[in-house]
Amino acid sequence: AGRRTDIVRSSGSGIMGQVKKYAFRRRLEKHNYSLLGAELSDSDADDAEVTPAMEAAAAAGLDASALSHMEARDFAHVTRGGAERIAQYLSVRNHVLQMWQKDTGASLTIERCLSSMPSDTADLARESHAWLQKHGAINYGAIDVPPPKPPTPEPEPAPEPASEPEDAKPTTITDELLTERTVAYLRTADMNTTTEKQIRKAIEAELGADLTEKKLVVRAIVTGFLEDPEKYRDVGKGKGAEERREDAAKAKAAVAKAKADIEAAKPKPTKPVIVVGAGPAGLAAARMLASHGHACVVLEARDRVGGRVHTDGSSLSVPVDMGASIITGCAPDAKRRTGQPWLGVRADPSATIAAQLGLGLKTLGNKLPLYDGVTGELVSDALDARVERHRDALMDRARLRVDREGDDATSKMSLAEVIEDELEQAFGEDAAADAGAGADGAGEGEEDGEKREKVTLTARERRLLGWHWANLEYGCSAPLSKISMAHWNQDEPYGGFGGPHCMVKGGYGQITDALAAGLEIRREVVVKKVEHFGGEGDAGGVVVHAANGETFEGSACIVTAPLGCLKSGDIEFVPRLSEAKSVAIQRLGFGRLNKVVMEFEKSFWDDDVDYFGAAREHYAPDAQATGDDPIGGRGRMFMFWNLKETCGGASVLVALVAGSAAEAMEADDESESSLAASAMGVLRRIFSDRVDDVTTPKKVAVSRWGSDPYAKGSYSYVAVGSSADDYDELGRPEKSSGGRLLFAGEHTCKEHPDTVGGAMLTGWRAARHALHVMNGGSGVPFDEVFKLVSLADIAGSDDSDDSDASGSDDSDDEDEADRGIKTKKEKTKKRRGKKGRHVDGEDGPEDDEKARERMRRRLEKEKQERMEQLAREQKEMTDGKEEVKRVLRLVSACPDGASAPVDAVTFDGMLEMMPSLETASGRGAFCQSAVAKMPRGQLASLALTDEGACLATLATWLEQVTSKPSGKELSSKMLKLLLALDANAVDARALRESGVARVVADRFNAHSVPEVRLLARRCAHHWSKAASAAKARRDAHASKAAKAGLAPEDTPLGDFIDDDDASMDDSDSEREYDPDGKRRKKRAEQSAPPPKPRTVEEIIESAAGLDEGFAAAEAQRLKLEADAALAAARAAAADARAEAVRAEEVAKERLRGVWDSAPRVGKKQKLRMKTFEDFAKHKTAKREHKKRQRLEREREDAEDARMEAEEAAAAAVSEVRSQRRRSNDEDRKRAERSEWQKRVSGALRRERDDDR
Repeated sequence: AGRRTDIVRSSGSGIMGQVKKYAFRRRLEKHNYSLLGAELSDSDADDAEVTPAMEAAAAAGLDASALSHMEARDFAHVTRGGAERIAQYLSVRNHVLQMWQKDTGASLTIERCLSSMPSDTADLARESHAWLQKHGAINYGAIDVPPPKPPTPEPEPAPEPASEPEDAKPTTITDELLTERTVAYLRTADMNTTTEKQIRKAIEAELGADLTEKKLVVRAIVTGFLEDPEKYRDVGKGKGAEERREDAAKAKAAVAKAKADIEAAKPKPTKPVIVVGAGPAGLAAARMLASHGHACVVLEARDRVGGRVHTDGSSLSVPVDMGASIITGCAPDAKRRTGQPWLGVRADPSATIAAQLGLGLKTLGNKLPLYDGVTGELVSDALDARVERHRDALMDRARLRVDREGDDATSKMSLAEVIEDELEQAFGEDAAADAGAGADGAGEGEEDGEKREKVTLTARERRLLGWHWANLEYGCSAPLSKISMAHWNQDEPYGGFGGPHCMVKGGYGQITDALAAGLEIRREVVVKKVEHFGGEGDAGGVVVHAANGETFEGSACIVTAPLGCLKSGDIEFVPRLSEAKSVAIQRLGFGRLNKVVMEFEKSFWDDDVDYFGAAREHYAPDAQATGDDPIGGRGRMFMFWNLKETCGGASVLVALVAGSAAEAMEADDESESSLAASAMGVLRRIFSDRVDDVTTPKKVAVSRWGSDPYAKGSYSYVAVGSSADDYDELGRPEKSSGGRLLFAGEHTCKEHPDTVGGAMLTGWRAARHALHVMNGGSGVPFDEVFKLVSLADIAGSDDSDDSDASGSDDSDDEDEADRGIKTKKEKTKKRRGKKGRHVDGEDGPEDDEKARERMRRRLEKEKQERMEQLAREQKEMTDGKEEVKRVLRLVSACPDGASAPVDAVTFDGMLEMMPSLETASGRGAFCQSAVAKMPRGQLASLALTDEGACLATLATWLEQVTSKPSGKELSSKMLKLLLALDANAVDARALRESGVARVVADRFNAHSVPEVRLLARRCAHHWSKAASAAKARRDAHASKAAKAGLAPEDTPLGDFIDDDDASMDDSDSEREYDPDGKRRKKRAEQSAPPPKPRTVEEIIESAAGLDEGFAAAEAQRLKLEADAALAAARAAAADARAEAVRAEEVAKERLRGVWDSAPRVGKKQKLRMKTFEDFAKHKTAKREHKKRQRLEREREDAEDARMEAEEAAAAAVSEVRSQRRRSNDEDRKRAERSEWQKRVSGALRRERDDDR
């Protein structure tokens, strides 16, 4: 649709400025990919030479040295062959692509490809050629592509002279014969397409026997061969080499014939495919379907094709594009790094079609002069650069807010809210009013504990800043107040299209006209309702109802109507669309961008520039006094395009109307004359020095895409509350239709939204979905969604506090995080509250006592922090130097450059040293030495050794380092160490469970130091690429394993085997990760032998010091009872073993009888699929299992008896001790009584003596 240009803003002199490093990249560039590559590049491969294979692969959107996620899914049999087989496939695929790139003006047939390749790669070449054609990599555009020929069956070997009658085929099919023939067929089969049923049918045809009853036998052989082919290595070994070759050829031909017979018997739809809409997506889909030999009918509501690609040839003297006009990338870029786990990006497919048609292209330049739309003055380089710095800082802070608060917290916030808040904090309320009206979002008044000094903007600077907001609205086709702050540039990680942006001389419509040639297109047919229903063959399909009463029946329907028509409900779907798709339609935005095209007698502008800008007031209250346009809006006539070269020398100028201004001009139904007068007012101010040359345009044309009943807007954007998931949902086949109702268009392409090229890619995708249906495929087609794994996904949810560890020295930062981020309303009240006046939401004035107490606590805290800082500095001066020396001594013998792994002694030393390092100096030296001395693979081994203890330690270090500028050096060293780790070895699970991913996401992704923040984002990109690739492999494997409606015998054999890569990726889900060592210690305790229980003798010995001898006797008695119980248990176990041996012999004889007498029908088939020896082995294993269970129970009973005896003995000893204590107490009491009696008797005697 009305596609924005991809230009790099420069100063007024036109000299390219240094690329800015801010997070929200300038949408006018769509996006700053050179910066994206600089941020995300983590390899020296960027400096390598681009080979022809890399160029050809990039032109198809592929990586010359790696499989895409769709290739890994569709060529599972290749990935199972290992690295050698993958390399062979890539060489074949790249060769086919290079042949296509040499001549894209003619169809590349498979015969041409086979003639230039070795014969042993013929099968791969056929598969690769068919796959590339279906995926829009070859044979696309405005060329005639003949339908693929049906595969030629392999010639069967000449039959040998029959030595016996024809009917003398074996009447008995033994298991040995069946195994030999099945293995022979499996050795030649294509595991990706061949099914068990096809092999069985081929054997039936060869042996002339019905193998229905042998179905389970065949399945067992197939399963065994797939699990371990080496087990069948000796099958058929007695044949000679020539005989084996003939046997293989015969088997291959038989499987091919069986496959063809089964495919022919499968019900397939016979009705045409209905395509709703003749725009780029619909035309691309129809051409691909036609090239594969399927009938297709295109229904178009207009009297022309192209949709929002509209070249108006009547309003002006020359054709001019009123809609899409720019090819957004005309050359592949084989070295561009994106967020995806492969290298390179393709060109917009329109560029290839333009080359096929011989159309001239006008490459857009980088020079964009900017004028003050009020005064008409050219903006100076210095002023332009200063405003750009302000803009970059604001957008960078907006990006930081997303990183800090997260996507969920900011999903309901618009760009206008955030920009307004940041403007108000940085420049005051006057500047904030220029960003948007009525925004209400969250914001921070301070960053990293430091107040920002407000800068005053002049009126001109505010206008220039407003021009950038207008340009952003132009890029998204909507006002900033409607655009999602969190996801507005969600397509950025996918890299866009490669090469410069160009305009088509003579109009973009030439490309869509060429695509429409030869297709059956019904114009002026307005679709009102689409009925869809599932079913096999012609039992399922669609019925499309038009406004004129016509109905069209089809096998499938591809709806490419613009999102605006879907949002307004112009097409009724019966049954209704799924809830997810309906919500996505309403949630995703569809905006407006309009053009005012003016043709003059002669040019009065600089013909050396392709465009120039005019910075205007958003809404000027004094418009009449200043001579400005009374109909305001910063997006109104804010940019002008010079189309003189594109329009063949005619003096044509296009003024753009974006944002709220585009909505207002259509809402008010503003006339062409009013719009032209508005544009001329701006031009006369800009070119006031040549006002006599500024003439009135002789012809004017205006686009009004929002008022177009068959568009209702220009192109899609990510509205507030929406995300990239909505693009994915809109592109998925409708499940309720069984894959019969499909969707395409730029609004279904998250990688390239609002582009013609993106629309064409989705048309090819929908055509692939339709081919799945037309070829009789079962189930809903695979949606082909590739979703990038974010750092938040890797980190996972964490309910724990985000506060620092005890060793952290940035308590201020963590206190701020604990308090949370205040809402913008509260902060705005505080900022606007007058000094000394009570503000709502705050406490009143405090009394002196409270103020003194608060000041005292603050001073104590500051004193404590200073003391801690001094202690750390002192420790750095002493312990830090010693730790650095330890690290350097350990690695001193290892060479620099990580050319070879370090020796085992050094490796173990680093492993032991890491947890003991406590100072920043020691930790920094460790990280720096590890990166310098150890290769990536050995670094990963170090990180994962001892169940990831080192990785967990590194996470602790990351938590403890300060986020203030003083921690920049250590943070950088630790993040560089993380970057050096092999992301395929240190996988997402290890990063998540060690805590590294969470710490990087929470503390460094929004770091105050730009260099640290950049390293953190490179780490996130590094991990995301590996995790995305692994997830794509798992998803592809899961989708194959869950094929709906496929019986086991109809499933491709390759689906029964796990991908090597997928299995490797899934293995980490079974690996228990233990960052803190607690689980490891627990397992060690569990695996260690249990403590030896005390024997009865030991108990007796411990009681030997007792005076009472009966305790020992009691313990001895209990011991004898326990020994007797144990002996009885052992005897019983021996009897049981002997009985088991006798029972085994009896069972074996009975089993032989069961095997011989079992009928050959019924439920016993599964058992009869093996020999008797296997059958007996199975039964024996079951008996052994039961016997082990019985013995285990007996052992446990004996152990329980022993423990009970020991407990009884211990109780007896305890009782003896209690009795001894009681006896001692009685003796003591008797002694006390005797002593008392003696004292009493003595006293009585003394009294008697005294009396005497």
